[in-house]
Amino acid sequence: MKTPLPSAREQKKQATRNALIAAAQRRFRDIGYASTTIDDICADAKIGRRSFFRYFADKESLVFPQRSERLQQFLDLLRHGPERDDPVGNLRHIAQIFAKQYGEHRESLLAQQRLIESSAELLAREREIDRDWENAMTQAVRNRLDGQPDAEVQARLFAGAAIGVIRATMRYWFENDGRPDLAELGHKALDRLEQGFWAD
Repeated sequence: MKTPLPSAREQKKQATRNALIAAAQRRFRDIGYASTTIDDICADAKIGRRSFFRYFADKESLVFPQRSERLQQFLDLLRHGPERDDPVGNLRHIAQIFAKQYGEHRESLLAQQRLIESSAELLAREREIDRDWENAMTQAVRNRLDGQPDAEVQARLFAGAAIGVIRATMRYWFENDGRPDLAELGHKALDRLEQGFWAD
């Protein structure tokens, strides 16, 4: 069954959203995040200020324009992935999908990370996003362990450890300008998570 084409109205909304993102990214690159205002972005995109808030809650949201879509994709894969009954196996599957996507958008992600690291506000928002992903993983593992003793503690420990491993892997990738093979890094990182860091 073919996916229906977006309506003219949906296409216009997407074009407006894309224009705001592009205008914001140019401003952030040229004068920095702190010096950019919502009014600047709206003027560059030729969009009224009131219309801006139909698309984004605040300026910070423009730095993370794919936040909701990526989290939803993560949730869908956690719930319906082929390895959903094996938490580490499921993470391996998810990691390969995201590694491919990140590799395809390497330059824009590196620029985004440089911008994030230039602002305490954005670093705080990044930590908030990490918590969203950790909470999603906790819920998925909790559901799998439903009825088992200490299910809540086990779910939280696994999710916290997994997000820590993912965060460290991504930090290494960013610090090395996205040159290492992210899929391979992720595979090795999850091996360590599964086997233990000091295993022979």
